[in-house]
Amino acid sequence: MDADSPTDVRLTDTQLAILAALCRPISSGNRFATPATNQEIADEVFLSVDAVKGHLRTLYRKFGIEDLPHNQKRARLVELAIEGGYVVEEEPTGPITEAERIARTKRPRGGSSRRYLRPVVTSIVLIVVIAGSALATSGIFGSSSPSPQVPTPAAYRAEVAGYCRLALAGAPRTGGGDRAATARAYLEVIETMRGRLQSLTPPGGSSLALERFGSGLANAANYTSAVAEHPPAPGSPAEARAVAELTFAAGQVQAGAVGYELGQGCLAIGELVARSAQNAAAP
Repeated sequence: MDADSPTDVRLTDTQLAILAALCRPISSGNRFATPATNQEIADEVFLSVDAVKGHLRTLYRKFGIEDLPHNQKRARLVELAIEGGYVVEEEPTGPITEAERIARTKRPRGGSSRRYLRPVVTSIVLIVVIAGSALATSGIFGSSSPSPQVPTPAAYRAEVAGYCRLALAGAPRTGGGDRAATARAYLEVIETMRGRLQSLTPPGGSSLALERFGSGLANAANYTSAVAEHPPAPGSPAEARAVAELTFAAGQVQAGAVGYELGQGCLAIGELVARSAQNAAAP
């Protein structure tokens, strides 16, 4: 990677939200703060900690710092995100030191305005959602409003199964040819299903099978995204890793679907992830 900060890394909205949450302690004005923890990021962007870890691994790779020592990756990612214009530094609301003032005058090199706007929009949406939830909980919108009901396992299974069928409606009919285009088509289905799963309120109690299903979708999204952006070269370590990780993710999705009795549609999502693994391998 060049000595300059990267300003042309393509990121999804979810990855931008992850970056914004990771950088929040620093971008809000304290240059000496530590980056947000995985749990803090998960709470802000409404993802599981495992999903956050998966996205961070993808971000380390995209920013070219996956080979750094583990204890340096997060801090370096924050630096690159802020200097490259992917995260906006918030204006201070109180007095700041001279050192902080000087630090704030350093602006990213070559970053486009769109990279400033997207994380800002994401942050605003998250703030609105959080504020709305807080107001609803406090009863400002009416003390008689019922709290969201926790569904029964049977009702939850039926809803997830329905979403699996809907997501599969956008599955590509044929494979082969352009590996990147095929990966993008698979990614749309995987991301659609993952987003719908995360939007649901799960039944009470924990379920290892359901956790496997969700983790498999997260891993499948990360590695399918990598293939969509840069199909790995034949025989390369990147190819072997993508195939192995996607094959494992397919097993997670299918094992979770069977264990939680989610039906044939969700099993078919696992089969689609398996086809994504095949697509990751060069012909």
